[in-house]
Amino acid sequence: LHHFSDDVYDIVDQSGKEAKIEKKLFGIRNTWSKMTVDFDISRDDCPLLGDLTEILEHLEADSLEMLSMTSQGRFIEFCKPLVDEWSEKLSTVDSMLLVWRKFQINWCRLEPIFLQSDDIRSQLPEDSKRFEVLDNSWKELMMEVSRSSLIVEICNAEGRENTLNDITEALDACERSLNDYLEQKKKAFPRFYFVANSALLDILSNGNKPLKVAEYLGDVFDGIRTLDFSLAPDTGRTACGHKAKDGEFVAWSMESPGPFTLEGPVEQ
Repeated sequence: LHHFSDDVYDIVDQSGKEAKIEKKLFGIRNTWSKMTVDFDISRDDCPLLGDLTEILEHLEADSLEMLSMTSQGRFIEFCKPLVDEWSEKLSTVDSMLLVWRKFQINWCRLEPIFLQSDDIRSQLPEDSKRFEVLDNSWKELMMEVSRSSLIVEICNAEGRENTLNDITEALDACERSLNDYLEQKKKAFPRFYFVANSALLDILSNGNKPLKVAEYLGDVFDGIRTLDFSLAPDTGRTACGHKAKDGEFVAWSMESPGPFTLEGPVEQ
C-alpha cells in the first residue's frame, strides 16, 4: 500500500467526508420528515398557523447545512439527488412560511375592516367583494392544510404555493385601495394625518358613533381630550362643551348656535 499512499489517503479522506455528509443529510431528512406545525383552532371557521419559533430555528440552521453541502463538489456526488431534493424542499418551506405569515397577519388585520365595516363596504364595494372571494379561498386553504401537521408535506403540496400567491396578490390590491381611501380622507381633513391608519380606520368605521370617535379627539386635536355629551349620554349625538387635556372644561353657549348636533361624514 505504501506505493499508493497518496491514492489511499485521497480515498480515505473522501470516504470520511462522504460519511459526515451522509450522516448530516439523513439527520436533516429524518428531522423534517417528522417536523410538525401547530394550528390555532380558537376560530371555528378558520384554523390559523400557530407558533413557528421552533420550526424557523431549525429551518435557518438546516438551510445553512444544506447550503454547505451543495458547495462540497465531488464529495456529494454519491447523494447529489437527495441533497438537491431536500435543498429544494427546505427552500420551499422557507419561502412559503415567509408569505404565509405575512398574509395571515394582514388578513387578521383587514378581515374586520372589509367584512364588518359598513362604511368601508359602501365606499369600496369592488374591493369588499374581492376580499370576500380571497377570504373564502383562505379559509378553504387553512381547513385543508390543517388536516395534516407535517410542515414539509403542507408547504410542498402541488399548487399550494400558487394558491397562496394568488390570494396574497388579491389581499395586496385590497390594502392598496384601502390606503388610497384613507389618503382621500386625510386630504379632506388634514388632522387625520396625526393618527395612525389603524386609529383612522376605527374612526371611520364608527363614524356614526360619536362616543367611539371621541376616544381619538386627543390624538387629532392638541388641546381637546373629549366633548361633553351630557345632553345625550347614550348616543352622543349632541355635544354641549369640550374638555381639555389639562382638565379645563368649556361649556358651549346654549343660545344660537347652541349645542351641536353630531351628524354627517366624520371628516366634516
